[in-house]
Amino acid sequence: MKHIQNHGRNRIAGRGERGGMTIFTAVLVLILMTVMLVYATRVSLFESRVSGNELRQKEAFNVAEAAVDQGIMYLLSNSDLVLSTRADVFPDGSGFTRDGWFATGNSRWMLCPTTPAATHPCGGDVPAVAGSYFYDTDGNANTVETLAVNATDFPTGTTARLSALLCFIDLANPGAGTCAGAPTSTTEESEASIMLTLLAYGYSDCTDPDLVTTCTGEATVALPVSSYKKLSGSPAVPLVTKSTFPPQGSAEIVGNPNGGGVGVPLTSWINNNSACSPGSPITSSGTWQTCEMQEWYHTEEYPDGVTCTDNNCMCGPGGNDTQYFLSWKTSTETNIGIDIIIDPAFPCDLFETFFGVPRSMYDVIKNQAQLYDDCSSLGPQSRGLIWISGSECRLTANTIVGSPNFPVVLISAATDTVLAGGVNIYGVLYVFDGEDSSAGLSTLGGATIYGAAIVDAALNQFQGTFQIVYAEDVLANADGISGLGSVNGGWRDFGLPAIAWPDLSP
Repeated sequence: MKHIQNHGRNRIAGRGERGGMTIFTAVLVLILMTVMLVYATRVSLFESRVSGNELRQKEAFNVAEAAVDQGIMYLLSNSDLVLSTRADVFPDGSGFTRDGWFATGNSRWMLCPTTPAATHPCGGDVPAVAGSYFYDTDGNANTVETLAVNATDFPTGTTARLSALLCFIDLANPGAGTCAGAPTSTTEESEASIMLTLLAYGYSDCTDPDLVTTCTGEATVALPVSSYKKLSGSPAVPLVTKSTFPPQGSAEIVGNPNGGGVGVPLTSWINNNSACSPGSPITSSGTWQTCEMQEWYHTEEYPDGVTCTDNNCMCGPGGNDTQYFLSWKTSTETNIGIDIIIDPAFPCDLFETFFGVPRSMYDVIKNQAQLYDDCSSLGPQSRGLIWISGSECRLTANTIVGSPNFPVVLISAATDTVLAGGVNIYGVLYVFDGEDSSAGLSTLGGATIYGAAIVDAALNQFQGTFQIVYAEDVLANADGISGLGSVNGGWRDFGLPAIAWPDLSP
C-alpha cells in the first residue's frame, strides 16, 4: 500500500513541474513578443521620422529647383536690362521707364566684398571669383536681397529664396582667374560673355513662410548658366544676300564705315560661290546706289534715334550736302566698287553663320522666337526674336516695326515677304526659304531698314525706293541675351553659403 501511495505522489509532483514550465514559457514568449512589439514600434517610428525628413527635404529641394527656373525666366524677361548701364529708357508696359541693372545710382548689381562673410552670397565654402557681382537692390554690400520668387504655387508651408552671382568672362584672357569689368556702352553690352550662378534655397515645414527660421526642412541648389544671343554676331554689312544682286529700282545701301577695318566702308556681301548656287550675274536696271552714313544723313553723326528727320536723306548727287560723297554706284557701271564684296567663298549655310545653328536645325531658333502666321500684328512695340511662317508677311501703310532701343530680329520664312508704303524696320530682317523653297523678298515702295537685311532665299526683287541703313547701336541692341543655358558639371547642392535671409513678413 505504501508503495502504491508513494507512486501516486510522484505522478502528481511531475504534473505540477510540467505546469510551471508552461507558465514560464508563456511568460517568456510574452516578454519576447513585447520586446518585438516595442522594437517594431521604434522601427516604425524611426521610419516615419525618416520618411518625414525625406519628404521635407524633397519638398525643400523641389521648391529650390522651382526658384532656379523662376530665376531664369525672370532674367530672360529682363534681358534688356540685366547688362545695361542705360537709365530711364526701358518701357515697363504701363507708360513709365526703367533703368538698366548697371545704371548709375540704381544698380541691381554690386561688386562682391573683398572679404565676404560666410553668410554672404559671395562667401561660403566656394567663394565667388574675384570681380564677381552679386544681386543687390539697396546699395548695401553687407545685406542680402532676393530675386523675384513667386511662392503662390508652392506647397503649403514651403518657400524659397534666390540670389545670383554675375561674372563677365574675358574671352581674350579666359585663364585670368578674375571677372572682367562691366560693360560701359551698348556695343560692350552686345559683346559681353557672362556666367550667372543662381543660388537657390528651398524651405519646407514652415509655420511662417516669410520667416525661414520657422522652417525645419532646407535644401540648396547652385546652377551656373551662360548666356547665348539671338545672333552669333551682328552683321558687319547692311546687306547680305545669296541671291540676285544688284537690286532694281531706286534702292540705296548705307554702309558700315568700319566694315572692312577702321575707315574701310562696306555695304554688301554677295554670294559668288559656285558650290552654293550663286545669284544671277551682277547686271540689272535701275539706279541702286551705295554710300556712307555722312552722305545719306548730311551730317557727321547719327541723329538721335538714327531715323532720318529731314525727309531728304539719300545717296549721291541730290542730297543736301555732297562733300562726303565717296562711292555711289549705279547699275550701269561695270566697276561695282570696293565697298561691295563679291565672295567666291561665300558660306553656303547663312543660317549657321548668323545663328550658330545649321540650316537643317532651324527649329532650335524657331522654338526660341515669338511665332506669328503673318506680320499684321507687328508694330513699334515689337521687339526681340520674331519668326513669321505662312503664306505672306506684308508690311505697308507706314508701319513701324521695333524701335532703336528695342529692335527686332525678324525672321520671315513666309512664302512672300513684301515691304511697301513707307515701312520702317529697326533691327535685322532675315528672309529665309528653309520652310518654303519658293520664299523671297519683294520691295514695292518706300521702305527703310535701320540695321541690316539678310536674304537667305533664292528670290530677291528690290524695286521702288528701298533703303538699308547700317546702324551700329541698333544692331548692338538687337544682338542681346536670347537665352540662358546650364553649364555642364556646374550644378551642385553643396558648398553654398549659409545666407542669413532677412525677415520678409510685413
